[in-house]
Amino acid sequence: MKQPSDEELMLAFAKDDVQAFEQLYSRYKDALYRYFLRHVSNEAICQELFQDLWLKIINSKDNYTNVAKFKTWLYTLAHNRLVDWYRRNSLEINAFEATTDDIVDGSINWRPEDELQTKRLGKGLKQAIAKLPFNQREVFLLHQEALLTLPQIAEMLQEGIEKIKSRYRYAINKLRLNLENLK
Repeated sequence: MKQPSDEELMLAFAKDDVQAFEQLYSRYKDALYRYFLRHVSNEAICQELFQDLWLKIINSKDNYTNVAKFKTWLYTLAHNRLVDWYRRNSLEINAFEATTDDIVDGSINWRPEDELQTKRLGKGLKQAIAKLPFNQREVFLLHQEALLTLPQIAEMLQEGIEKIKSRYRYAINKLRLNLENLK
């Protein structure tokens, strides 16, 4: 049986189909949470942003139109919520850095030295992502966490595709440099 598209689910939710909302929530909750967490690295703030976003989606259901892909619309709302949070808290977008100590789990064939290396690399990657300028971090996370294509990100952010490709390329190069320094 074919699964309904995100757009079909949102339109069904607009007609008060609660199960449609539950399916959308299930599809996107983890990726959206990680998206916010990678930006703010504070569980309480992340929870606030995450809950506010889903409340906004619920409140917007009657006005939803199937003009763009649901995923693009969803991450546009998430991006706007994040930018609003930075502004409301008088933070410079590039100034907020990660302080989380969350660590990635070890590999399948467990060896203590592998687990230690994986933890070190996981922590290093999180710190390297947090050090990226906001515009580069935004494009990187939308592409890697939200699995949006670069053209979708360009459309969402209303930027030229070449500018988005450039930001992504700079982000990848900076992350690669930071991770090479960990070895």
